[in-house]
Amino acid sequence: MTESPTPVPVTPAVAPRREWLSRLWVLPGIIAFILASLAAALYSEGQYRAQLSQETRVQARILADTSTAALAFGDRTALQEYVGALRANSQVDAVGVFDEHGRLVASFTRSRLADRLDQVRTADQTKDQVIVFAPVVQGGVRLGTVYLRDRAEPTLQRASRYVAPGLLVLLALAMLMVMALDARALRRTNADLKTHIAEREKAEAALRQAQKMEAIGRLTGGIAHDFNNMLAIVLGSLDLLQNRKQQLDERTARLVQQAIDATQRAAALTQRLLAFSRLQPLKPTSADIAKVVSDMGEMLRRTLGETVAVETIQAGGLWRAQIDLPQLETAILNLAINARDAMPGGGRLTIETGNAYLDRAYADAENEVTPGQYVMLAITDTGTGMSPEIMAQVFEPFFTTKPPGLGTGLGLSQVHGFIKQSGGHIRIYSEVGVGTTIRLYLPRSTTEPERARPTPVPSDPSQRRDVTVLVVEDEAGVRDFAVEALSALGYDVLSADRAQAALELLDQNPHIALLLSDVVMPEVNGRQLADAALKRRPDLKVVFMTGYTRNAIVHNGVLDVGAHLVSKPFTVSQLAAELEATLAEESPAPSGPG
Repeated sequence: MTESPTPVPVTPAVAPRREWLSRLWVLPGIIAFILASLAAALYSEGQYRAQLSQETRVQARILADTSTAALAFGDRTALQEYVGALRANSQVDAVGVFDEHGRLVASFTRSRLADRLDQVRTADQTKDQVIVFAPVVQGGVRLGTVYLRDRAEPTLQRASRYVAPGLLVLLALAMLMVMALDARALRRTNADLKTHIAEREKAEAALRQAQKMEAIGRLTGGIAHDFNNMLAIVLGSLDLLQNRKQQLDERTARLVQQAIDATQRAAALTQRLLAFSRLQPLKPTSADIAKVVSDMGEMLRRTLGETVAVETIQAGGLWRAQIDLPQLETAILNLAINARDAMPGGGRLTIETGNAYLDRAYADAENEVTPGQYVMLAITDTGTGMSPEIMAQVFEPFFTTKPPGLGTGLGLSQVHGFIKQSGGHIRIYSEVGVGTTIRLYLPRSTTEPERARPTPVPSDPSQRRDVTVLVVEDEAGVRDFAVEALSALGYDVLSADRAQAALELLDQNPHIALLLSDVVMPEVNGRQLADAALKRRPDLKVVFMTGYTRNAIVHNGVLDVGAHLVSKPFTVSQLAAELEATLAEESPAPSGPG
C-alpha cells in the first residue's frame, strides 16, 4: 500500500534538452512573420507598378485630347509646345506625337526617339518601362498617335524604400522574440518563486509549530513536575487513609474516595498535557496490532453502547509495530469515543488494519514523516464529519466542538503527540455528512517480541522485613509519603533528601537492596545518583519515581532499557507492584546512558 506514487526523476542530461526544445515554439511565429513581410512587400510593389501605369495613361490621354486640333491643322509648333508643357510638369522619360501616317511630328526624350511609330513599337520593350500608345481621334477619324514612355525606379532604389520599414520590422521581430522568451522565463521564474514561497511558508509553519511545542513542553514540564509532586502527596495520603477503612465511618470513606477520584482525574489531565507535548516516557515494544484490536473489541462495544455497531477488518500478514501498548490502547479508546460522539443517532465504527509504505514523495509533502514501512490502523465512523476549517484545528490543544463540560479538547492532541513521539504519522480524512477516517501509521517493528514479564506474586509482608529500601526525594512531603507507604508494606526504609546523603547511607548500610529515587533533583539527578550507586553496589536494584523527566532516564521519548519507573502521583498498590517486579528480576538494571 502506497500513499502516493513514486515520482520519476528527470535526469540532468534530459532537462537542458527539454528547456532548449521548449523555446522552438517561437519558430512558426518567426516564419509566419517573415512570409507576411514578403507578401506585404510584393503587394506594395504591385501597387507601385499599377499606379505608375495609371498615371502614364492619364497623361497620354490628356496630351491626345490637347493635340487633336494641332494635328488636324498640321501645326507642329503647337504640338511641340504641348509636348514641352507635358515634360515640364511630369517625370516621363519620352514623349512623342505621330501623325496619321506614323511619322514623328513632335517629341521630347532623353535619348533619341525613332522617327516612325512602327519602329517605336518594337523598341525599348523592357520590364522597367511603362509605355502607353494613345490614339488621337476626331469625329471618328484617327489623326495620329501619342506615345509616352515612363521608366520605373531602379530595383535597388525601389528596395531602398523598404529598408527602413524592414529594419523596423526586424527590430520589432527581435523585440517580440526577446519578450516572448523573457515572458516564458518570467513565468518559469514566477512558478519557481511560488514553489519556494510555498516551501518556505511550510518550513516556517513547521518551525512555528516546533517552537510552540518547545514552549508548551517547557511550560508543561515545569507544571507537571511541581503539580505531580503535590498530587503525589495528596493521592498518597488519601490512599494511606483509605487503607484504614476500618477506622473510617461510611461518610468519611465516601469523601476520601471522591477526593481520590478527583486527584486521579487531575493526574490524568497532567498526563494528557505531557502526551500532547511529546514528553511522556514511552516504553515501546514489538506489538501485534491485530491482537490489540481484537482484545479491545468487547470493551469498545460496551463503551460505545448498542447504537454503535463495531466492525473490524484485519489484513493478512500484518507486520508487528514498535509502540507503547498502554498508550496505543488509550489512543484507540479516545478515537472511538470521539467517533461515538460524532454519531449521536448511532452508526457504524470500523477499525481496519493493514501494512503501509509511505514513500519519499508523500513524506516530503507532510510534516515530520519518515519514508518507510508502517502498520496502518484506521478508525472510520459514519458520523457528521468535519469541515476543512475544523480539520485544520483538531490537533490544537483545548480545541473542541463539543458542548461545555463534554470535552477538554485534549483527546486528539494527545493522540497526535503520542503518535509523533512514537515516530509514526496520523492523517485525517473527513467529509461533512458522510463521516471521518483517522489513520494511524505505527512504525514497523524490526525486533523480536519480548516475553511477557510474569506478574509478581505479592510477597508476605513479614518477608519484606529482610529488604531495605533507600528513598531519595528532595520534596519532603513526597518523601514522607513514600517512607510511610513502604513501611506499611513491610519494608525497612531509609531516606535522604539529596544524592550525597544517599551515597553516604549506601556506604554505611551494605544491606540496602533497592534504591527508590526521584529523577529531577537539584545538583545531582536520579540517573546520576543511580550510576554512582551501581558502581559501589552492582547488585543494587533501582526504581525511579517522577512526575516529569526529560533526558535523564528518557531519551528520544523512550524509557531507557532496563529502567524501572513509577509515575507520580501513585498509590501504595502501584508502588508495591513496581517494587515487587524489580526485586523479582535476577539481574540488576543496567546503568544506561547518563
